[in-house]
Amino acid sequence: MAVPYLQPILWTMQMLIVEYRKEYFLMSKLQANISGIIKSSVIDGPGNRMVIFFQACNLNCLYCHNSHTIGLCNLCGICVDACPTNSLQIDTENKRILHQENTCMRCDSCIKSCPENSSPFYKKMSVEEIVSEIHKVRDFISGITVSGGEVMLQVDFLRLLFQTIKSDKELSHLSILIDSNGNIAQDKWDSILPFTDGVMLDLKAFSQENHKKITGYSNETILESIQYLDKRKKLKELRFVLVKGMNNHEDELRKVSQFMSSVSASVGKSIIKMRKHGIRDEYAFVEEPNADDMEMARNIFEESGLNVLMI
Repeated sequence: MAVPYLQPILWTMQMLIVEYRKEYFLMSKLQANISGIIKSSVIDGPGNRMVIFFQACNLNCLYCHNSHTIGLCNLCGICVDACPTNSLQIDTENKRILHQENTCMRCDSCIKSCPENSSPFYKKMSVEEIVSEIHKVRDFISGITVSGGEVMLQVDFLRLLFQTIKSDKELSHLSILIDSNGNIAQDKWDSILPFTDGVMLDLKAFSQENHKKITGYSNETILESIQYLDKRKKLKELRFVLVKGMNNHEDELRKVSQFMSSVSASVGKSIIKMRKHGIRDEYAFVEEPNADDMEMARNIFEESGLNVLMI
């Protein structure tokens, strides 16, 4: 029989065991759709970082260079028929595409043929599996960046992943950054910001009309996310992608620069030249800005007091 004064201690221990079992169960069962993992990158945040790309996005940007991460596979079989080496098969029982790597030529015929802007190569991974990959390179990286697609569409998985990293003695020193489009409700941010070191966002356009031309969607939620993250001191980088004929008009540039100048000076700000390389064939009409376009944008931004990085 337990001594009475030990009862609270025993009860606390039992609750901790229950919570541990619950967390272990979640970690082993919860999965995310992962498009790919780059073990070393110096362009996705400060230092040398592992980048984890999540599948699925809630925007459809004309100039997207990762358009195969926009949609989810619906097992239509079009990619299977398009494969010249018969390296793809439909596994109807497990609802997935089987990929034979030894015969695959990586010609991307499957990706180019997909009407869903998806890929047969993304796979489901657990938190445990991703953490195992991080451990393999932990001594060579300074942090983790999660990108997409739109990572915040899988926020429950992200929260558990980040909590696991922060509680791991061998990984807790790694910084965690989110690369997001910002088209996410505030309650989603609230659930994950305590475990995040910062967020990097793009501002596609300020006016609704121009934003819809570029992405297919409005930007009210994105503007709110930028302001909210800045208020919470979690916004680390704000980028503007210049697209000729869509968001490079003087009036639009002034509105964008004024909005960006309202964000804290500590937030890094940049103007990125849209490049056509890698965008979908149906959007070949999208024009790259030239040197004069970039210079005009720089001048307008500087007039607003912004010292921007040109990329």
